[in-house]
Amino acid sequence: MQPGLELASAMWAMAALSLVLVALRLYTRIRIVQFVGVEDYMYTCTGIFLLCFAIFIQVAVHHGLGQSFWQLDVDDASNAIFWTYVANSFAITGNAMAKLSMGLFLLRVVQVRWHKIALWAAILVTTATSTALTIMLWNQTTPVKASWDVLRTPGTWNIKIQPMSVGLGVWSSICDFFFAVFPWLFIRSLPMSRREKFVLAGGMSLGVIAGVCGITRTIVLSRLNVFNYTLNFVPYFAWAGAEIAVAMVCIGIPTLRPLYLKTRGLTGAHQSNRDRGSNTEELPRFTQYGKITSPMSSPRSSMPSHRLIECNVSRPVAAYVEAPRDSVDEILSEYENQHAGVILVRNEFKLQEEAANWPLRN
Repeated sequence: MQPGLELASAMWAMAALSLVLVALRLYTRIRIVQFVGVEDYMYTCTGIFLLCFAIFIQVAVHHGLGQSFWQLDVDDASNAIFWTYVANSFAITGNAMAKLSMGLFLLRVVQVRWHKIALWAAILVTTATSTALTIMLWNQTTPVKASWDVLRTPGTWNIKIQPMSVGLGVWSSICDFFFAVFPWLFIRSLPMSRREKFVLAGGMSLGVIAGVCGITRTIVLSRLNVFNYTLNFVPYFAWAGAEIAVAMVCIGIPTLRPLYLKTRGLTGAHQSNRDRGSNTEELPRFTQYGKITSPMSSPRSSMPSHRLIECNVSRPVAAYVEAPRDSVDEILSEYENQHAGVILVRNEFKLQEEAANWPLRN
């Protein structure tokens, strides 16, 4: 099969897989978790950009991508290069969006200041370098058209884009490995079972595969001969699309945990939240836990006692609604009981709404 057709077929398969993951993630976030964050929108945009990348690669193949540049007529050679520029713009931006989606997701979890600083630094550098490379891609020559219509439009080359692309590829691979290793820094502090910690961190660490794809893409790009662009650059575009698709798989799998629990008939924290939020007329129940010792006269008797206090409140408190759980809470779902072996006292308060003076009434 012609290299161009193989490339187009592979890109369509990767785009289809990514769109399936986007649909599953949106279903999980909207229907099950009932929370959609910025990282979810970024993930969706990444899938759309990968689809656009596949579309424009197909257009470029139609004009001669995958064939020798010197065997194409002038119009087809010019159009093939132009549409690869368009496709590459979506690839560069989509790759950055995949990194941003992972970075924004991790920002919801971390609490240590230097963790947040490191994540924001990676996000900002990735955004800046990707934006700069996309701008440089379209401004390599004067006039601009000379960069893709090389046989008919004379011009001056202002920028050598290939070394810049290699540099971005190196940084992209570093980010993939950084986001893959980073969860292990904080996952141990989460109140989860050891098995769940390994499953969650392992799912996030699949980004190592995306990093390997990025390294391969960078090595391929550094060795390409631009004088037969339409044929020699086919492997580069293949690895560029593969890096985005693999990143989407690695980012998407951990967020589908609530859907997995639902298919197994298990309930998570999202179910209790939805049940509580569905009845707007029912007041929340405040539960307070603490440890007390029964004040008995005997010094040897220090058995804990259980108290239940019910009281009617004449007016509602100023704030009573539990904050909605974000994406991290829903992904982590059920925690193991960290109070095993500790006797707790439960003080339960019932709040009664007074219609006349209820300040939070809609």
